[in-house]
Amino acid sequence: MDKPEKIIVLIFGKRGSGKSELAKILIQVPKRLFIYDTIGEYTSGVIITDLKQLNEYWPKIHRSNFRIIYQPVDPEGDFDSICRVVASCEDLTFVVEELDRFARPLAMSLAFKEIVQRGRHHRVELIGITQRPHGIDKLLTSQSKQMFIFNTTEPRDIDYFKDVVGYEVVKKIAALEQYQYVKCQDGSDQLEIGKEKI
Repeated sequence: MDKPEKIIVLIFGKRGSGKSELAKILIQVPKRLFIYDTIGEYTSGVIITDLKQLNEYWPKIHRSNFRIIYQPVDPEGDFDSICRVVASCEDLTFVVEELDRFARPLAMSLAFKEIVQRGRHHRVELIGITQRPHGIDKLLTSQSKQMFIFNTTEPRDIDYFKDVVGYEVVKKIAALEQYQYVKCQDGSDQLEIGKEKI
């Protein structure tokens, strides 16, 4: 039986809207999980804080199941190295908090761009989470299969979504309550409005 396709999932919304809580629900199933946790949000797994520690630990586990939470001291400085590690490892889910820090328009590292454009060929799923959608390269949204959009009111973000998902979806986003989201599925005109069980 074929395994499900690894996809790009994007989660957008204001602070406190429920983004990370939704991500925690989405990552309950994957057996091989690498979280780039810049905000100290995740605790269920092996927490690593620097590349030296990761290099010592990685050879012992990279072929088995794992839940690594990488909480970098130097988020921008470590990200490219982590992307190379992730890209070399097949069949895993890569979660990136504060996606806008690493996917700015025309400024994505080559290693991260490789994951975005070709990760599915190595069975790497990407879950990206950000408060600032206007701050990410549209390559991410063009490659994503699912987007969960929580309430968003910042004008630049609204303009970004008008281009990406259209005006009708933007009207729905503005009316969302806390913990509600609009789910946009690639290849479908159907919208799903959901609510997190917090």
